[in-house]
Order: sequence, then structure tokens, then C-alpha cells
Amino acid sequence: MVQVIQSKIKYKVFFRRVSTITQDLAMQESADALYREKYIDKEILILNEDGVSANKLNIEQRPQMKKLINLIINNQVEIVYAFDRTRLFRDFYESNYFVSLCKKHNVDIFFTSPGHQQATDSTLLEGVMNIVSDVEGKNIARRTEEARKRYPPRKLGYIKLKETKQYIKDPSKKDALLQFFSAIKGITSLENLEVTLNEYKRILKTTTKQLLKIAKDPFYAGFDLTNGKNKLSHIEPYLTYEDFKELQAHNNLLLSYQDIERSLINQDIYDVCCGICRKPMKFHMDIPTEKAWYSCSRKHSKTLIETEDLILIITESLEKIIEHLDTELLLKDSRHFFHLIHKNVNAELRSLELKKHSVMEKVILETDDFTHWRQHPHYVELTKLEKTQIDFLNQIEEKQALLFENETLVRMVKDYLHKCRKSNPYFLVSMLLGKLYVYPNEVNLVVNKFDYLSDLQTQYVLKGEKLL
Repeated sequence: MVQVIQSKIKYKVFFRRVSTITQDLAMQESADALYREKYIDKEILILNEDGVSANKLNIEQRPQMKKLINLIINNQVEIVYAFDRTRLFRDFYESNYFVSLCKKHNVDIFFTSPGHQQATDSTLLEGVMNIVSDVEGKNIARRTEEARKRYPPRKLGYIKLKETKQYIKDPSKKDALLQFFSAIKGITSLENLEVTLNEYKRILKTTTKQLLKIAKDPFYAGFDLTNGKNKLSHIEPYLTYEDFKELQAHNNLLLSYQDIERSLINQDIYDVCCGICRKPMKFHMDIPTEKAWYSCSRKHSKTLIETEDLILIITESLEKIIEHLDTELLLKDSRHFFHLIHKNVNAELRSLELKKHSVMEKVILETDDFTHWRQHPHYVELTKLEKTQIDFLNQIEEKQALLFENETLVRMVKDYLHKCRKSNPYFLVSMLLGKLYVYPNEVNLVVNKFDYLSDLQTQYVLKGEKLL
């Protein structure tokens, strides 16, 4: 069963980002703690980008930033808090786009880093700040990337000798790493790869993501292949160059695994909470079966829902909401407001006409010398009245044109929303829905209430992949 609740809120968003998994968000959390205390919990939305490089990834590759932008576009954000400009963006064009978007939707930006130049209304100053950030970021990224490929600060399976800058095999990891390379050569399926990764992430005390990087890293063969074939003499290799090339024959399987993982992670974009304890549910995924789900069992019986089912419920619910958009009421209101404006403007025009007649009488009866008639106070007043009259007539034409455009847009809006429901459901969810509460046999959706959503039932039952 699907339960529909109605509410609307503008968030105070606390956005944090670190570029690598070796960094942490503690400093940024500490800096914004003072500002979080000013708000109640339901007003606050925290978006963390952990291990996300703003130099390497664009907006489309940053799910949390995409979520923030969609919320801003849908007027669900009041203010964005970030440690400094570089935490939001490094790229000049993306920074300018974000700033202009915030201005358009009246969203304030506040930086929590002490002494950092706060956001201003000056497009020029913000542009300069963004250029500095862009150049600084690209230079840092280029120099860091070049240095890390040849002389990384740490590398799993190696001990770095500071005096000579040599990399020797770590005796505690050597055998396990050699076994891992050998095991990767023998994989034939995603299931086999999953078992291998889970086994060696436990043995080597690392992550599957790190293991996949190791399997494709020529450093372990003592080479840098960025520009040609460059042998690195300061490295004690685990593999010969030929062994490394043989290992890359399994690249398609590794890439397929990563693509599925990325696809499943991208399903975790909704604000899903447990209906029993009201806390966020934990996201899980199984890459070989290409399945993902949410679960919660905090001191209560287990609540679980597959993302496939949740997406189906969301999609069908959006369809119901779109069906109950009262576009006729919208048109009726548009026409009503136009008639009110027309009525008021006509009254003003009649008043102006009377004033013009009065001034004309004064011009005829009280003016003897027409030598400098353009500078005469009566003529100046008459000119102003005629200009005001023209402005009012233009206003009526403009409002009438908007009414006609509105009628065209209303005819198009449902078709567009239905298409958007299939192609970009997250956009509609961010606009129409709030939190999703999952119970053992029920899902509650918080619907953002607005005037043109009418006769929407509070309960629907899902049968045969349709809401009834």
C-alpha cells in the first residue's frame, strides 16, 4: 500500500566535499556546527561528497551536487553552507553556473571557513574568485597527478624508503598481493570476481574499489604508461610487463563490474527513511545479480524494500500526481487574474483620459504665449500622462500575450511531465515529493502540496505493477 502525505519545506543545505578517501570531513563539519544549531532538524539537509574530485568530475558525475542543483531549481533551498568556494566547484564555468542559479532562485551562499571571502552580488568579483579557484585547482591537480603516479605517498603492498625514494615490497602484504594478481587472471564471471574481491579485501584490509584500481595499475609492474612506456627504476615490481598486459585481458570484466556498481549506486538518490524508527535506511547492493535494496532493523523487526520496487512505486505515484494536476483550474485562475488586471488598467486609463482633458483645457484657456510651448508645465504634464497611458496599454497587451502563452504551456505541461517521469524521475521527485517512509507492507510518500493538485487520494494499493 502507498500512503500519501502533504508538506512543503525549504532546506538549509550543508554541503561538504573532500577529494580523496584518505581525507575526512571533520574540519568542515566542525566549521558548520555553529550554523546547524540555528535550525531544527527537519530544516537541515546535509550533503556529503566523500572522495569526489571537483577537478576530475563534472556535475553529471557528482550525484550529491546534482541533487542540490535540482532542489535549487525547484525552489526547495533557502541557503547553502559550504566551507569555501573550492568545496562547491573548482571549474570556472560550473562555478558561474551555480552562482547564477542561486541568484535566480534567491538562494544565499555562506562560507563557514573563518576569514574566507563571502559570496557577493558582484558578478565580476565572483567571476574573478571562480577563475582563481579554477586555475589553482587545475594546477594542483596536474602537479599532484604527475607526482603521485611516479612517487605516491603510499601504495598498498609497498614500503616507501624516504631517503632513497625507493619502493620495496611490503613483506606483510607481498604473498597476498601476488596471490590476488594470480586470482584475477583466472576470473571468468562477475560472480567469480565478486568472491575474489571480497576474499582479498578482507586479507589485504582494503576496499573492492582499491583492489580494482590495483588490478589496472601499471605501477605494480614498475611502469608509467601515461605517455608511452616509461620504466620506473625506483620500484620493485610485483609483475613483469608481460604479466601486467595479460592481466589487462580481463579489463572488460573489471569495467563491467564497475559499471554495474556505478549504476546501482546511482539508484541511491532518494531520501528513504524507515517508517518504524523514522531514521534513514541502509542501502545495499549485489553487483553480480544487479540488485539493490534498502533495509533497517534498529531495535525493531527488519524492514526491507528493493530499489526496483521503490522506483516502481515512485514512478506510479508520480503518474497519479500528474493526473491530478488541475490544469483547468490553473487556466481559470490565469483568466481571472487577467480580467482583474484588465479591469484595473481600464479604470486607470479612464482616469488618465479625464486628467488629459483637464490639462488640455488649461493649455487652451490659460496659455497666452506658445513661443516655448514644449517647456510649458502644462505640456510637460500632458506628455507624462500620455506616456503613462501608453505604458498601461502595453501592460494589457503583455498580460494578454502571457495568458495565451500560459494556455499553450498548460496544454503541453502534462505531456512533458509524463515524459520527464520516465526519462528523469529524480527531477520530478525533488519537485513533487519529500521523504519516503518505508514500512513492512506500506510506503508513505510526502507530497509537496500546492494549489493545483486536487482530489488526490491518500491511499493507493499496488497490484500488477499499477497503483489502484
